[in-house]
Amino acid sequence: MLPALMASAAASPQPVRCFVRMLRLVQTVARRSVYLVLLDEQPAALKRLSQVLSSSTFLAERVIAHPLLLDDLFDDRVDREPPDRDAVAAELARRLATLDGADPEAEIELIQEARQSALFRIGLAFLGRRIDGVSTARSLAGIAEVVLNAILRIAERDLVAAHGRLDGSASDSAGFAVIAYGSFGGSELGFGSDLDLVFLYDGALAQRESDGARPIDGARWFTRLAQRVVHLLDVQTRAGKLYEVDVRLRPDGGKGLLVLGMDAYEAYLRERAWTWELQALVRARAVAGDAALGARFARVRSALLAAPRDADRVKGEIGSMRTRWRTERDRSDAARFDLKQGVGGLVDIEFLLQGIVLQRASREPRLLADGNTPALIAAAEQAGVLATDEARKLAGAHAALLARAIECTLDGRSRISPRDPGIEASIAAVREVANSLGLLGI
Repeated sequence: MLPALMASAAASPQPVRCFVRMLRLVQTVARRSVYLVLLDEQPAALKRLSQVLSSSTFLAERVIAHPLLLDDLFDDRVDREPPDRDAVAAELARRLATLDGADPEAEIELIQEARQSALFRIGLAFLGRRIDGVSTARSLAGIAEVVLNAILRIAERDLVAAHGRLDGSASDSAGFAVIAYGSFGGSELGFGSDLDLVFLYDGALAQRESDGARPIDGARWFTRLAQRVVHLLDVQTRAGKLYEVDVRLRPDGGKGLLVLGMDAYEAYLRERAWTWELQALVRARAVAGDAALGARFARVRSALLAAPRDADRVKGEIGSMRTRWRTERDRSDAARFDLKQGVGGLVDIEFLLQGIVLQRASREPRLLADGNTPALIAAAEQAGVLATDEARKLAGAHAALLARAIECTLDGRSRISPRDPGIEASIAAVREVANSLGLLGI
């Protein structure tokens, strides 16, 4: 097999790097000769492998650590569209149903396998230019939703087995909703991103007692459910954690309650929330749990964001917050640009759109429909806040910077890119739009 590996590596863009990684992979699978036989018999799969090992540190390390991912390279369908979220969810449900009994450890391993395969195939599609950065980020968010919903079902099943239900019915996740914030909420997740989550419950159900052999009150039931979800997402398995979870966006941050009643959460946002918390609300959405409670959250979100505000105050507070963040976090210099935190980067686009929503949503309700960046840009154009040319430039800059950021992650680099004409054009477009609207002061 080695001559074929050498020849394939030699034909790749990075021959030495590719061959060293091939040797590491061979060392990993040496006792599973079936993989070597398949690579020998399938030149197309070997070519795909060479491309991965040569061009992506992130995917190369994944396939070396988890050789089961080679199965995706042997499947000719991998050269087509990336995995469909609904198809992944259906296949995962089918595989989980084949397990004997309730075994959380086996279930987590199986979910991790499905997640790793989906992320690997999405990465291949991006590297093969079959999907762009925006579609990649949206696909990654979709896989996170599939995983989160599967985890919530396992967590609830275990809790019901121990303490029973609160409503006496067989409905799933009654009175409990998981809200995604940040990149996850905006459907712009990256490879290796953590999940910003807030947990909410229906206060009426919290007054009840569960109906199991060891009953507990509703507030404790919902708290234990949230704790179980966080634990299962964060538990260390042979294949690593499913996701790092950040729950600091809840009221009062790390000092606050892990799960809050919907009424209390709404009251907090109305009476005590800082401007940055309302900014974060722009990208928030329900991603798992009780659909009715999720819809209620969406109504509360819209009502809060649509409240009339002093435009100058919004402008000043958002500009001040962005300046402070940039001072603390921007790693740009004369030769390199911080794609996320740099002046004219991805965070500036986020702040710009959040400022538009907080200033204009009371008069333009279409700005409330979706917190995803391309959708917000389109809504701002439809509302007349952005001129057609401004919307086109901003969307183009976002797509270009996001694609660069994903490339950095796949290559195992921080999201700092050498400055070049493409980067500078994107920066100029963001600054032009921000200055025309008088936001961010850049």
